[in-house]
Amino acid sequence: MRSMQKSFENATQDSLSTDFHHETVLIIDDDLDLLLLNKTILEMENFEVFTAQSGSEALALLNNISFPHLIILDMKMGEMSGIEFLKKLEQERPDIVEAVPIVFMTGLDQIPECRASGFIRKPTGISNFIKAVRKFIDLGPSSMVKH
Repeated sequence: MRSMQKSFENATQDSLSTDFHHETVLIIDDDLDLLLLNKTILEMENFEVFTAQSGSEALALLNNISFPHLIILDMKMGEMSGIEFLKKLEQERPDIVEAVPIVFMTGLDQIPECRASGFIRKPTGISNFIKAVRKFIDLGPSSMVKH
């Protein structure tokens, strides 16, 4: 019975993976626990998730993957802040900044004027996090506004 159930679960997972188009998200956060939590939440919603624990790691990763549908970026990181990462990305890969919505994840009530599409306030509940991710993906790069 156990092997039959496992086979059914595998078949279901296989059909799910081929039936749905996975939207991709890059999460950049130096807090490993929060990074893995957000990755798990999005994977449970059928997103393909890439992660980086620093701005320099994210820049290297972006040279090796297709454009993600969304970049979620922690505002305060050790090596390079979120704002510094965004400025560096604008210099090195303006094609990504033009094509991909970039959203800060922050405890602040607002973000500085920049090329980001907006921000997700933390802490936030799981359903609000998922809704915000979907909203920014749906709006796409046209959602980029000055704050």
